[in-house]
Amino acid sequence: MIKQYLIVDDNVDDARQLVSMLDALGLYQCLGIVPTLEEAIEQIGSQILDMIFLDIRLEHSSGLTLLKTNTQLPPVIMVSAYPEYAVDSYEIGRAVDFLLKPFTLERLHMAISRALQRTRHPQHLIETDVAYLKMGRKVQRFEYSSIFYVEAFGIYSKVFTGDSIYTVNERISTLENLLPPRLFMRVHKSYLINTSKITSFDRSTIWLGRIQVPIGVSFRPRLEKLLGLFEGHDD
Repeated sequence: MIKQYLIVDDNVDDARQLVSMLDALGLYQCLGIVPTLEEAIEQIGSQILDMIFLDIRLEHSSGLTLLKTNTQLPPVIMVSAYPEYAVDSYEIGRAVDFLLKPFTLERLHMAISRALQRTRHPQHLIETDVAYLKMGRKVQRFEYSSIFYVEAFGIYSKVFTGDSIYTVNERISTLENLLPPRLFMRVHKSYLINTSKITSFDRSTIWLGRIQVPIGVSFRPRLEKLLGLFEGHDD
């Protein structure tokens, strides 16, 4: 499949050279070359990207600033002519590799392989106990422990916390794959629950405190061990 990428670099010649190298590798499509972080964030929010090539020294800012924000990012490959920034890039913990200009085609291919490995295992979208989900054009931070359940809402989803409801840009099926299965379980085509919030249940309903969530018939096999407690005790 064609992998799509964005270049954030205010040096047009360097950016074009990178595009030429990627064209030589094949199967990569450039969706844009932007010189500022503001334009980068706009591009990230408006299209699906498999990776970003991010220069550090931009005209009016540092590429490291993007790594420090709460913006949900695809794998980021830092690109710079200044090796002293490598340590800072890795300490922030959101860059998959650091390419020192000028770099070879072989070294570029190694960085891309690391980025695609991260894409297949998208931990970059979440922290250990936190998920960052898009709401419109902004990103909202959710601690897993604060989420009671998620409800499908067309192409969006509603995330219910103890005191608020948030509408996020992702479908419930996407959130089912994103949130850790050790804590979250799909119990209905329209509901994904935090299992640590379960206070009681029967064959058709799960209670999260005072909240009632229906159990879908097709999802009952997933709850076999739980519902097995009712075997032989049908009304």
